[in-house]
Amino acid sequence: MAAIGRAGDRREQALLSVFGPAQVGDPLAPDREVAEADRARDRALHTEFVRVVGADGSSYLVERPVEP
Repeated sequence: MAAIGRAGDRREQALLSVFGPAQVGDPLAPDREVAEADRARDRALHTEFVRVVGADGSSYLVERPVEP
C-alpha cells in the first residue's frame, strides 16, 4: 500500500484541491502596520476609478471624474 505523498500518488493533490496549500505565515503574529502611502494609494484607487465588467465578462478599471 502506497503512502500519501509518494511520487505518482494523486491523493495528495486531491486533498490539496479541497483543503488548499499550507499557510506560510504565523496566524498568531500581530498584524503589520499599513503605511500612509499605501492608504493614500488605496483611497485614490477607490475614488478615481470604477470597475467595469465588459460584455465578455472581463473586468477593467475606468477613470471617473473627481469632484473637488
